Amino acid sequence: MPISVFKRSHRPGKMNSVSVVIASLFAVLSAIFIILLVVAIARNLKDGKRYRQGMAGQLSRLRLARMLGVHRIDQNTYLHTQPVLSIRDQMKHCTECTHTEQCDKLLDEGVGDQSEFCQNDEALRKVRETPGPAS
Repeated sequence: MPISVFKRSHRPGKMNSVSVVIASLFAVLSAIFIILLVVAIARNLKDGKRYRQGMAGQLSRLRLARMLGVHRIDQNTYLHTQPVLSIRDQMKHCTECTHTEQCDKLLDEGVGDQSEFCQNDEALRKVRETPGPAS
């Protein structure tokens, strides 16, 4: 007859008090983690919205905003679907542009197919050709 090395000090199916404390602590810590995660996600969404609104304000002061219209690109869609670094690069190109007279003439005429002089032309054509989010 084999000898049991481990003795059972409690009845099967019952948790001892240490197990109850550990399980309770785990449940509390899990709840705190979930709450903090939800708060962090909400804060990130709020900060992202505020950041995009700031970019929209900066964009509205540039010819690039009108060029988006000429290329039939919705400004809000552009701001929400394009990488921030790409938008910043395009804004910088627009700010440093030396073809302002040519750009103004094109924007006044509203013809986007003649914007080859623009440093943002290729990027804007790609944006226009990329399918956006479903409406």
